[in-house]
Amino acid sequence: MRNKTACAHQDLLNQLNEKISVSEKISFLHRVLRQKCSFVDRIGVAVYDPRCDILKTFAHSTEGGNPLGHYQCKLRDAGSLYQTYLDGKPRVINDLAVFDQSHSEHAKKIKAHGYRASYTVPMYQNQQLAGFVFFNSQRPGVFTEAMLPYLDMIARLVSLLVSFELKQVQTLQGALRTAICFSGHKDPETGGHLERMARFSRLIANDIARDNGLDDEFVESIFWFAPMHDIGKIAIPDEILRKPGKLTPDEFEIMKTHATKGRQMIEAMLGNFGLNGAGFVSVVCHIAEHHHENFDGSGYPRGLAGAAIPIEARIIAVADVFDALTSKRPYKEAWSNDAAFETLRDMSRWKLDRQCVDILISHRREIEEIQCVFRDEEEGHLTTEEPTAFGFSSLFHFPAADLAACVL
Repeated sequence: MRNKTACAHQDLLNQLNEKISVSEKISFLHRVLRQKCSFVDRIGVAVYDPRCDILKTFAHSTEGGNPLGHYQCKLRDAGSLYQTYLDGKPRVINDLAVFDQSHSEHAKKIKAHGYRASYTVPMYQNQQLAGFVFFNSQRPGVFTEAMLPYLDMIARLVSLLVSFELKQVQTLQGALRTAICFSGHKDPETGGHLERMARFSRLIANDIARDNGLDDEFVESIFWFAPMHDIGKIAIPDEILRKPGKLTPDEFEIMKTHATKGRQMIEAMLGNFGLNGAGFVSVVCHIAEHHHENFDGSGYPRGLAGAAIPIEARIIAVADVFDALTSKRPYKEAWSNDAAFETLRDMSRWKLDRQCVDILISHRREIEEIQCVFRDEEEGHLTTEEPTAFGFSSLFHFPAADLAACVL
């Protein structure tokens, strides 16, 4: 007998349970929001990197072109937005004409897209600023006190979606760090190296994404997972990993297995933590497995060439080699940026993606800022000296043409 008290009910937010991107979920919430607030024409999200004071676009619901795709700026340079952070309260601007004289790029782009009013809500994670949620309208004067409580509720939902995505990333990162600790392995790379190469990777990825129709979530996933590229090395015996001279052919074959072992470890952890449905799975797996593929097909583990190499792996390879060259190590002095740039150009003939190399070189100012913030103090990262006899190839006894083999 049918339960007479039961009634058919459809969960209006059920689509949030589907395996879709954060932008797709925000677009869905936007459609729900417009049933009550038809004047909201856009929802945007920017995430905050406190280590560099960088505010970076992340996800949006814009139709007909995103006014702020692949955009980043210093929060301290964002004027009114920086004040919103200091106040710790939402910001209502019902007439964006107040920014008519502003020189900021984001203000100009928002105005050029026809937006006339905005409501901005800070996002927090563990009581620290994580970013902002933006509601934009092409009509002035629409963000009234009567509407703000409903918008606050949507902002909290958006914040939870982003926070959940970040938590998944942190879970995977924590699992991998734990594996390193329990393995007894001490990574010879410094924390500064991983911080720098992750941010160099984001510089490259941002321009690549803009030119190839890739979204901001792709860019951030590369930033998040760049430090995991060599995770498979925890499975390599120390006598090979730490050998102070050139590896034998057999030893090098074992060393090369860190690429496939890294992917296997990541896949196992994704499954164990229930993250194998996350949107970033392919990116992190490609980074671990393919960052040693060479553009001419001479790399490993699969001998992929050119565009067959996943773009995220090509990006990581350039960032990793550049920071290895410009960092001081027990067996080498730091190269100058100019010397490293020249070597990257040479390596783009056979190993590295030329477009990725050119993009990185074009960001000298940002590179120098990253090097300054994440300097290896004890190692004296970055000098103005040119490579010497103690340069990169001396430890491994490789000729200059085989320089890239040093980044194992």
